[in-house]
Amino acid sequence: MSRQPTRSRITARLRGFTLVELMVVLVIVGLMGVAVVLTAPGDANSLSREADTLAARLVRAQEEAILTTRVVQVVVDAHGYSFHRQSFGEWQPLDEGPFEPIAWAEGTTAMLDGKREQVSFRFEPTGGGREEQVRLTRNDQQLRVGVDAAGEVKVDAPR
Repeated sequence: MSRQPTRSRITARLRGFTLVELMVVLVIVGLMGVAVVLTAPGDANSLSREADTLAARLVRAQEEAILTTRVVQVVVDAHGYSFHRQSFGEWQPLDEGPFEPIAWAEGTTAMLDGKREQVSFRFEPTGGGREEQVRLTRNDQQLRVGVDAAGEVKVDAPR
């Protein structure tokens, strides 16, 4: 008496997944979706991302000054920032490639010291810079982007 599977048992196995198996898969996919949403950057990281972008573009402006042996400045105001190169004693806008003017993201403001309307970060062909800083704010957060006399760009929280 050998037990061979009957035709009904074989077709039951080939029909598909059970409801319990499908529910387990849906729960796992749901948990993975929740994990992605919880680790996605939110609004709180926008200010640090914007400050880091400004700092990286300041470093790029410093490199441009060194490579072209011309003074390069980045002008920051309440609306955003733009790049300029000194050529024959006059400032000419740099607006191609990585030097396009950038507008602040909605909700981000640049806090300028005193009654100044703009801040100019200036880089010499030697790589040095003029000491300057600007504070970026968004909601309750503040970050400071600054350049020291050696041309080093820093991003930190104000004291």
